[in-house]
Amino acid sequence: MEVHHHPHVEKKNFKEYFLEFIMIFLAVTLGFFAESYREHIVNKEHEKQYANSFYEDLQDDRKNLPRLINAIQSQQIQPSKSLPILFSKTSISVPADSIYFYLRKVIRQQGIMAFITDRTYEQIKNSGEMRLITDKQLADSLIDYYKDIVFINYLQQTLLGYKAKLLDNLPLILRSGDYALAIDSLDNVMMPRKHVYLLNTDSIVINRIVIEINDIGTLSDAIKRMIEKLLSKNIEIKKMIETNYKVKK
Repeated sequence: MEVHHHPHVEKKNFKEYFLEFIMIFLAVTLGFFAESYREHIVNKEHEKQYANSFYEDLQDDRKNLPRLINAIQSQQIQPSKSLPILFSKTSISVPADSIYFYLRKVIRQQGIMAFITDRTYEQIKNSGEMRLITDKQLADSLIDYYKDIVFINYLQQTLLGYKAKLLDNLPLILRSGDYALAIDSLDNVMMPRKHVYLLNTDSIVINRIVIEINDIGTLSDAIKRMIEKLLSKNIEIKKMIETNYKVKK
């Protein structure tokens, strides 16, 4: 019977095992630090890209929001101041050209979201990468900025409800044919091409309409002031980005 002899295996001593452990540990550790450093570089590059993109969006807002402020002033605030005075002096025999003109204006609305560029915020929010903005003051300011926009949009939706109530009451005092004369073929509000007259000057109806106009004017003025503050925040955030990320104006 053949006898098989197992080859002699030399056992490693403690020092050799310890050396192997140290080498493996160092390799894993260095690999970890190398990967962390690579990720840090990538994140910094993404942070800079986001900062530049936010800056461009804010520049767009800075150009567009003054147009919205002017629209609110001319379409809601000015009519809400003029109409109560005009109603106090009118009758069915007195031309009501300005009343038709201002009522046509006051029911118009331009929503803030049409004047805001939020593509970067939506992208970074949906991807969960707001953490990449390491400047906490900047990150908090950006979040507050877009929260303000959401709140202004909510107030404008409330304002639409006020305008809907007013619109429901307009057939009680305006002539349909005359109402059509206060707008042109491109849907622009205009002073009627000829004198127009009220259908009714019932004091209760007029009182209701004036109250609704006052509500529209008060809320519109609050919205306008909030947008003006938003513009101030816009300027502050742009300065932070310019300082911290060396973004060119």
